[in-house]
Amino acid sequence: MLRSIAFLFLAVVVLGCSTKYRLPEIPQMIPVRSYPENIRLALVLGGGGARGMSHVGVLHEFEAAGIPVDLIVGCSIGSVVGSLYADCRNAAHVKQLLMPLKRWDILDVSVTNCRYGLVQGGALIRFLNQNLTCRRFEELQIPLIIVATDILAGELVSFNSGPIIPAVHASSAIPFLFSPVVLYDRLLVDGGVADPIPVSTAKKYGAAITVAVDLSCLSPDTCPTSLFGVAARSAEVKIQLQSRSCLQGADVVISPDLADVGLFDDHCHDRVYEAGRAAARTAIPQIKALLEEQGWSG
Repeated sequence: MLRSIAFLFLAVVVLGCSTKYRLPEIPQMIPVRSYPENIRLALVLGGGGARGMSHVGVLHEFEAAGIPVDLIVGCSIGSVVGSLYADCRNAAHVKQLLMPLKRWDILDVSVTNCRYGLVQGGALIRFLNQNLTCRRFEELQIPLIIVATDILAGELVSFNSGPIIPAVHASSAIPFLFSPVVLYDRLLVDGGVADPIPVSTAKKYGAAITVAVDLSCLSPDTCPTSLFGVAARSAEVKIQLQSRSCLQGADVVISPDLADVGLFDDHCHDRVYEAGRAAARTAIPQIKALLEEQGWSG
Protein backbone atom coordinates (compact mmCIF):
# COMPACT_ATOMS: atom_id res chain seq x y z
CA MET A 1 0.00 0.00 0.00
CA LEU A 2 2.65 2.52 1.03
CA ARG A 3 4.80 1.55 -1.94
CA SER A 4 1.88 2.28 -4.29
CA ILE A 5 1.20 5.62 -2.61
CA ALA A 6 4.86 6.59 -2.90
CA PHE A 7 4.92 5.75 -6.62
CA LEU A 8 1.76 7.73 -7.32
CA PHE A 9 3.03 10.72 -5.37
CA LEU A 10 6.33 10.81 -7.24
CA ALA A 11 4.60 10.44 -10.60
CA VAL A 12 2.25 13.34 -9.93
CA VAL A 13 5.10 15.56 -8.78
CA VAL A 14 7.17 14.81 -11.88
CA LEU A 15 4.21 15.44 -14.21
CA GLY A 16 3.33 18.68 -12.49
CA CYS A 17 6.75 20.12 -11.82
CA SER A 18 6.70 22.39 -14.87
CA THR A 19 3.56 24.23 -13.72
CA LYS A 20 4.18 27.23 -11.52
CA TYR A 21 2.50 27.23 -8.12
CA ARG A 22 0.43 30.43 -8.31
CA LEU A 23 -0.40 32.38 -5.18
CA PRO A 24 -3.86 33.90 -4.99
CA GLU A 25 -4.13 37.67 -4.85
CA ILE A 26 -4.52 38.25 -1.11
CA PRO A 27 -3.83 41.88 -0.15
CA GLN A 28 -3.14 40.99 3.45
CA MET A 29 -0.01 41.34 5.57
CA ILE A 30 0.90 39.20 8.58
CA PRO A 31 -0.71 40.86 11.63
CA VAL A 32 1.81 41.74 14.34
CA ARG A 33 1.37 42.90 17.91
CA SER A 34 3.82 44.09 20.53
CA TYR A 35 4.63 42.15 23.66
CA PRO A 36 5.68 43.61 27.03
CA GLU A 37 9.39 44.16 27.44
CA ASN A 38 9.56 42.41 30.82
CA ILE A 39 9.55 38.81 29.57
CA ARG A 40 11.44 36.83 32.19
CA LEU A 41 11.40 33.38 30.62
CA ALA A 42 10.66 32.29 27.06
CA LEU A 43 10.18 28.59 26.39
CA VAL A 44 11.12 27.45 22.88
CA LEU A 45 9.48 24.20 21.78
CA GLY A 46 11.27 22.69 18.79
CA GLY A 47 10.09 20.36 16.05
CA GLY A 48 10.20 16.59 16.32
CA GLY A 49 6.96 14.86 15.32
CA ALA A 50 5.85 12.18 17.80
CA ARG A 51 8.68 13.26 20.09
CA GLY A 52 6.53 16.28 20.89
CA MET A 53 5.02 14.47 23.87
CA SER A 54 8.30 15.37 25.60
CA HIS A 55 7.22 19.02 25.44
CA VAL A 56 4.18 18.10 27.51
CA GLY A 57 6.40 16.35 30.06
CA VAL A 58 8.60 19.45 30.32
CA LEU A 59 5.55 21.66 30.88
CA HIS A 60 4.31 19.26 33.57
CA GLU A 61 7.55 19.64 35.51
CA PHE A 62 7.58 23.41 35.06
CA GLU A 63 4.11 23.58 36.58
CA ALA A 64 5.14 21.37 39.50
CA ALA A 65 8.23 23.52 40.16
CA GLY A 66 6.37 26.81 39.77
CA ILE A 67 8.55 27.91 36.84
CA PRO A 68 6.89 30.94 35.19
CA VAL A 69 6.51 30.83 31.40
CA ASP A 70 5.98 34.33 30.03
CA LEU A 71 6.30 33.47 26.33
CA ILE A 72 6.13 30.29 24.25
CA VAL A 73 7.76 30.02 20.83
CA GLY A 74 6.67 26.94 18.89
CA CYS A 75 7.85 25.24 15.72
CA SER A 76 6.04 22.33 14.04
CA ILE A 77 4.89 19.92 16.80
CA GLY A 78 6.10 22.62 19.20
CA SER A 79 3.46 24.92 17.73
CA VAL A 80 0.76 22.29 18.34
CA VAL A 81 1.77 21.69 21.96
CA GLY A 82 2.48 25.39 22.51
CA SER A 83 -0.93 26.49 21.27
CA LEU A 84 -2.78 23.87 23.31
CA TYR A 85 -0.86 24.80 26.47
CA ALA A 86 -1.12 28.57 25.96
CA ASP A 87 -4.86 28.00 25.60
CA CYS A 88 -5.33 26.39 29.02
CA ARG A 89 -2.10 26.51 31.12
CA ASN A 90 -2.71 22.88 32.09
CA ALA A 91 -0.16 20.23 31.08
CA ALA A 92 -2.38 17.39 32.34
CA HIS A 93 -5.16 18.52 30.00
CA VAL A 94 -2.77 18.75 27.01
CA LYS A 95 -1.47 15.27 27.83
CA GLN A 96 -5.03 13.95 27.86
CA LEU A 97 -5.62 15.40 24.38
CA LEU A 98 -2.40 14.19 22.77
CA MET A 99 -1.73 10.84 24.42
CA PRO A 100 -4.37 8.87 22.41
CA LEU A 101 -3.34 10.32 19.04
CA LYS A 102 -1.94 8.05 16.33
CA ARG A 103 -0.20 9.19 13.15
CA TRP A 104 -3.26 8.54 10.99
CA ASP A 105 -5.36 10.80 13.23
CA ILE A 106 -3.31 13.71 11.87
CA LEU A 107 -1.91 12.40 8.56
CA ASP A 108 -5.09 12.27 6.47
CA VAL A 109 -3.46 10.95 3.31
CA SER A 110 -5.22 11.67 0.01
CA VAL A 111 -3.98 10.15 -3.27
CA THR A 112 -6.53 12.11 -5.30
CA ASN A 113 -5.27 15.54 -4.28
CA CYS A 114 -1.55 15.06 -3.71
CA ARG A 115 0.10 17.33 -6.23
CA TYR A 116 2.11 19.18 -3.58
CA GLY A 117 1.79 16.78 -0.65
CA LEU A 118 0.07 13.60 0.46
CA VAL A 119 -1.59 15.35 3.41
CA GLN A 120 -3.80 18.44 3.05
CA GLY A 121 -4.01 19.16 6.78
CA GLY A 122 -7.76 18.71 7.26
CA ALA A 123 -7.38 16.26 10.16
CA LEU A 124 -4.97 18.56 12.00
CA ILE A 125 -7.32 21.51 11.52
CA ARG A 126 -10.27 19.50 12.82
CA PHE A 127 -8.29 18.37 15.87
CA LEU A 128 -7.34 21.96 16.71
CA ASN A 129 -10.88 23.21 16.11
CA GLN A 130 -12.21 20.60 18.51
CA ASN A 131 -9.65 21.21 21.25
CA LEU A 132 -8.71 24.89 21.24
CA THR A 133 -10.96 27.19 23.23
CA CYS A 134 -9.26 30.32 21.89
CA ARG A 135 -9.31 31.10 18.19
CA ARG A 136 -6.98 34.10 18.11
CA PHE A 137 -3.51 34.68 19.55
CA GLU A 138 -4.82 37.69 21.49
CA GLU A 139 -7.15 35.43 23.52
CA LEU A 140 -4.50 32.98 24.77
CA GLN A 141 -3.54 32.79 28.44
CA ILE A 142 0.19 32.83 27.58
CA PRO A 143 1.72 34.91 24.76
CA LEU A 144 2.58 32.61 21.86
CA ILE A 145 4.73 32.95 18.74
CA ILE A 146 4.53 30.36 15.96
CA VAL A 147 7.10 30.13 13.17
CA ALA A 148 6.82 28.80 9.62
CA THR A 149 9.05 28.91 6.54
CA ASP A 150 8.24 31.03 3.49
CA ILE A 151 9.65 28.86 0.68
CA LEU A 152 9.39 31.62 -1.94
CA ALA A 153 11.13 34.33 0.09
CA GLY A 154 13.43 31.77 1.72
CA GLU A 155 12.91 33.08 5.24
CA LEU A 156 11.45 32.30 8.63
CA VAL A 157 8.19 34.10 9.41
CA SER A 158 6.57 34.57 12.80
CA PHE A 159 2.92 34.77 13.86
CA ASN A 160 1.73 36.25 17.15
CA SER A 161 -1.58 37.82 16.17
CA GLY A 162 -4.74 36.85 14.30
CA PRO A 163 -6.11 33.30 13.87
CA ILE A 164 -4.11 30.55 15.60
CA ILE A 165 -5.06 27.44 13.64
CA PRO A 166 -3.82 28.51 10.17
CA ALA A 167 -0.47 29.43 11.73
CA VAL A 168 -0.15 26.04 13.44
CA HIS A 169 -1.12 24.32 10.18
CA ALA A 170 1.60 26.20 8.30
CA SER A 171 4.23 25.60 10.98
CA SER A 172 3.50 21.85 10.88
CA ALA A 173 3.40 21.41 7.08
CA ILE A 174 6.30 18.98 6.65
CA PRO A 175 7.42 19.11 3.00
CA PHE A 176 6.58 16.08 0.82
CA LEU A 177 3.98 14.96 3.38
CA PHE A 178 1.88 18.11 3.86
CA SER A 179 0.94 20.44 1.04
CA PRO A 180 2.29 23.97 1.51
CA VAL A 181 -0.09 26.42 3.16
CA VAL A 182 -1.04 29.69 1.46
CA LEU A 183 -1.46 32.28 4.18
CA TYR A 184 -1.07 36.08 4.19
CA ASP A 185 0.05 36.02 0.56
CA ARG A 186 2.90 33.63 1.41
CA LEU A 187 3.61 30.01 0.54
CA LEU A 188 4.48 28.35 3.85
CA VAL A 189 5.88 25.02 5.05
CA ASP A 190 7.14 23.60 8.32
CA GLY A 191 9.07 26.11 10.43
CA GLY A 192 11.79 23.51 10.91
CA VAL A 193 12.91 23.95 7.30
CA ALA A 194 14.38 27.31 8.29
CA ASP A 195 14.80 26.99 12.07
CA PRO A 196 13.75 23.84 13.96
CA ILE A 197 14.44 25.41 17.38
CA PRO A 198 13.71 29.15 17.00
CA VAL A 199 15.74 30.53 19.89
CA SER A 200 16.60 33.62 17.84
CA THR A 201 12.89 34.47 17.59
CA ALA A 202 12.53 34.43 21.38
CA LYS A 203 15.59 36.66 21.67
CA LYS A 204 14.04 39.21 19.31
CA TYR A 205 11.29 39.72 21.85
CA GLY A 206 13.76 40.53 24.60
CA ALA A 207 13.36 37.47 26.82
CA ALA A 208 15.73 37.66 29.79
CA ILE A 209 16.01 33.86 29.95
CA THR A 210 15.52 31.53 27.01
CA VAL A 211 14.94 27.82 27.63
CA ALA A 212 14.91 25.59 24.55
CA VAL A 213 13.57 22.04 24.31
CA ASP A 214 15.65 20.20 21.71
CA LEU A 215 14.08 17.04 20.28
CA SER A 216 16.76 16.50 17.64
CA CYS A 217 18.58 13.18 17.76
CA LEU A 218 19.08 10.37 15.28
CA SER A 219 17.21 7.14 15.82
CA PRO A 220 19.16 3.89 15.22
CA ASP A 221 20.51 3.70 11.67
CA THR A 222 18.10 1.08 10.36
CA CYS A 223 17.11 1.28 6.71
CA PRO A 224 13.76 3.03 6.11
CA THR A 225 11.11 0.69 4.70
CA SER A 226 8.43 3.18 3.59
CA LEU A 227 7.80 6.67 2.27
CA PHE A 228 7.20 7.91 5.79
CA GLY A 229 10.36 6.19 6.96
CA VAL A 230 12.45 7.99 4.34
CA ALA A 231 10.76 11.32 5.13
CA ALA A 232 11.25 10.85 8.87
CA ARG A 233 14.91 9.88 8.56
CA SER A 234 15.60 12.81 6.25
CA ALA A 235 13.91 15.20 8.67
CA GLU A 236 15.89 13.79 11.61
CA VAL A 237 19.20 14.30 9.82
CA LYS A 238 18.28 17.82 8.77
CA ILE A 239 17.04 18.87 12.21
CA GLN A 240 20.09 17.46 13.97
CA LEU A 241 22.52 19.24 11.65
CA GLN A 242 20.67 22.55 12.06
CA SER A 243 20.09 22.35 15.78
CA ARG A 244 23.59 23.22 16.94
CA SER A 245 23.52 26.63 15.32
CA CYS A 246 19.85 27.21 16.15
CA LEU A 247 20.50 26.64 19.86
CA GLN A 248 23.09 29.39 20.07
CA GLY A 249 21.85 32.01 22.48
CA ALA A 250 19.74 29.65 24.59
CA ASP A 251 20.46 30.00 28.30
CA VAL A 252 19.28 26.46 29.07
CA VAL A 253 18.81 23.54 26.66
CA ILE A 254 16.58 20.63 27.66
CA SER A 255 17.38 17.52 25.59
CA PRO A 256 15.20 14.47 26.35
CA ASP A 257 16.72 11.07 25.61
CA LEU A 258 14.80 10.11 22.46
CA ALA A 259 17.42 8.44 20.27
CA ASP A 260 15.28 5.34 19.68
CA VAL A 261 12.06 7.23 18.89
CA GLY A 262 11.30 8.12 15.28
CA LEU A 263 9.34 11.16 14.14
CA PHE A 264 6.26 9.05 13.36
CA ASP A 265 6.52 6.50 16.19
CA ASP A 266 3.11 6.68 17.83
CA HIS A 267 3.37 3.65 20.09
CA CYS A 268 5.51 5.05 22.92
CA HIS A 269 3.87 8.34 23.96
CA ASP A 270 4.15 7.46 27.65
CA ARG A 271 7.91 6.91 27.47
CA VAL A 272 8.45 10.07 25.40
CA TYR A 273 6.41 12.05 27.93
CA GLU A 274 8.46 10.66 30.82
CA ALA A 275 11.70 11.46 28.96
CA GLY A 276 10.60 15.08 28.82
CA ARG A 277 9.83 15.09 32.53
CA ALA A 278 13.19 13.57 33.40
CA ALA A 279 15.14 16.04 31.27
CA ALA A 280 13.19 18.98 32.73
CA ARG A 281 13.87 17.89 36.31
CA THR A 282 17.59 17.88 35.56
CA ALA A 283 17.44 21.42 34.14
CA ILE A 284 15.14 23.05 36.70
CA PRO A 285 17.83 23.89 39.33
CA GLN A 286 19.76 25.86 36.69
CA ILE A 287 16.59 27.59 35.52
CA LYS A 288 15.66 28.55 39.07
CA ALA A 289 19.13 29.99 39.65
CA LEU A 290 18.81 32.14 36.53
CA LEU A 291 15.34 33.30 37.58
CA GLU A 292 16.62 34.26 41.02
CA GLU A 293 19.23 36.43 39.35
CA GLN A 294 16.31 38.21 37.68
CA GLY A 295 14.65 38.80 41.05
CA TRP A 296 12.29 35.83 41.00
CA SER A 297 11.51 34.56 44.50
CA GLY A 298 9.58 31.40 43.64
